Amino acid sequence: MKISAISSNTKTLNFSRRLREEEKQGYTETLKQGLKVLDKELGIIIHNSTTPSKEIENTGIGSLLSENARANFIPLLSTHGFSKIQQEPDNLRRSWNPSPYSPLTNGKNIYMIPLEKLTTGEYANILPLSVLNHIVENRPNKEDNKVDFNYVVDKYDKALNVAYSNFLRRSSTDEKVAQLASKFEEYKAQNSEEQEPQAIFEILAREHKTDDWKTWNKTDRNLYNAKTEKQTKKTDARLSEIREKYARDIDFYYFKQMIAEREIEAAKATNEEAGIRILGDSPIAFTPVEEWQNQGIFLKDIALGCPPDYFSADGQRWGFAVIDPETIFNEDGSLGEGGKLMQKRYEKMFQSSSGGARIDHIIGLIDPFVYSTKENKMTPENSGRLYSSPNHKMLGKYAKSTDEEYAAILTKIVIPAAEKYGLTKDDIICEDLGEVTEPVARVMKNLQLSGISVTQFDYRGRDTAPEKVIMLGSHDNPSFIEYTQGKFNAAETNEADKEKLAEKAHKLAMDTYTEDDDFDEYEENISKNKKDFMLASFVELFTSPAKRIQVFFTDFFGIGKTYNKPGETEDCWTLRMPDDIEGEYEENLRNEKGFNLPEIIARAIRHKGGKVSKENKELLANLDRYADILKE
Repeated sequence: MKISAISSNTKTLNFSRRLREEEKQGYTETLKQGLKVLDKELGIIIHNSTTPSKEIENTGIGSLLSENARANFIPLLSTHGFSKIQQEPDNLRRSWNPSPYSPLTNGKNIYMIPLEKLTTGEYANILPLSVLNHIVENRPNKEDNKVDFNYVVDKYDKALNVAYSNFLRRSSTDEKVAQLASKFEEYKAQNSEEQEPQAIFEILAREHKTDDWKTWNKTDRNLYNAKTEKQTKKTDARLSEIREKYARDIDFYYFKQMIAEREIEAAKATNEEAGIRILGDSPIAFTPVEEWQNQGIFLKDIALGCPPDYFSADGQRWGFAVIDPETIFNEDGSLGEGGKLMQKRYEKMFQSSSGGARIDHIIGLIDPFVYSTKENKMTPENSGRLYSSPNHKMLGKYAKSTDEEYAAILTKIVIPAAEKYGLTKDDIICEDLGEVTEPVARVMKNLQLSGISVTQFDYRGRDTAPEKVIMLGSHDNPSFIEYTQGKFNAAETNEADKEKLAEKAHKLAMDTYTEDDDFDEYEENISKNKKDFMLASFVELFTSPAKRIQVFFTDFFGIGKTYNKPGETEDCWTLRMPDDIEGEYEENLRNEKGFNLPEIIARAIRHKGGKVSKENKELLANLDRYADILKE
């Protein structure tokens, strides 16, 4: 197949139909055979809020737990050969800062709850259909289908309150509700010790009109951190007061958490039947509840951040709490209070994530960059690497000297947490983007951990180690359509950018050409035509040594919009897929956007050439046939 067949002079291909039901099984089996030949695992990154909905169930936010996701969307992904979905951290978000990487509490995100399920007999119709219909009919942003988190938070709270009221009222008269009430009592008995502080934190945040607990009165600030007998009497009395005054609110918190966890487990079973496992995501940030409840184990006036890098010339002041290193391990090597808190959070994550987990900012577990919160600007005197600054006045006492010490949090806490639930270090994806210091590089190499290669950052596919995960971009990057457009636009006006594009095109051509190509013509097409550049970039993922490929949802479905811009808040985390995502995918393929997987896999196999191509003639013919079907 000559590359001229997709050059800019060819007739625009017409993608006009979806796979028929009778074609889907063969299509999926063919893709899986192709992935096996290439020794690749294919995963997709999708955040719950972006998930498509049925119009009659569209509350303004998506959920991978929804009926539509389980009945239609998950099977669609399975059809296309995906075996894992990496979702965002599933902790509860703030309404004013919807980033899932800065959660409010470590309870489950209740906005994943599929409200439509509460209107069915499974939950004894504890939520009236009229309430759901009202939320659907009045949701904002219907045209652009973006999430309005303020609307969602308000409406979900009211809807779940109605459901809870009906649950209480009918628990003694309705057999179905009584059965649910019995399970609720079991749930509370097992989880109240952990969840009560979360519920109380939410209550106090409302009372004080802020979740910045450091501004609360002294008793509320130290509710779980009394140091003297006098303080203990005050905090015990205050806890008793809160428990009595807000008994219903605390119970309501448990109720919401129970529903969320039930639906997570139900979706997990459905997903695994479809051959898909969820990959969890662990934020580096501790929640305000964890910091408030465990003040003694966090450093005072020091926060986690990021030095100047690709995303920010001045560095990033994340404001995340930092555990005091002296509380992580005791002198005998056992876990201290800080280590136990970390162990608890990682065990909980791996318990609920059968596909493993992504560890956000792994650098922060090995050699974190911190700064003084007392200063408005980071300087060498008030910021630096916590564990590798032996001569730093502020940080020197925390310096580590051996690779074993740098790796200790991983080898003694994170990896054992994974192993406890039948996973290994190979099931952990370490997000290592940013300034990788020498200790981080050594630990990653010594432990053979799976880092990430993002080709938007000019990583070359063929230079990626087999254990790494390769991707075009993630939630922090422009969509690949925008990236490509920007690269070509820059090349039109700037000679240096033109040379960079030519160099990138040459590398892509080298790494994706086939025996049937005229190399010079192929390279020229990649350098001049955006669609050829994108196709070669897609194929590069599959010709690289990396055994795991991840695709962000915007890139697979051909959605040319940005999901999040690091360091910004305006219009971030709000993008959603359209309700008819299969139709959108079909339309975008018609406009030569998105992944045509059989075409990509076929080219990757042909790039191997020789014996591999000859031994897989039938597979290649089937891949070509399905690629053509998508082009009919």
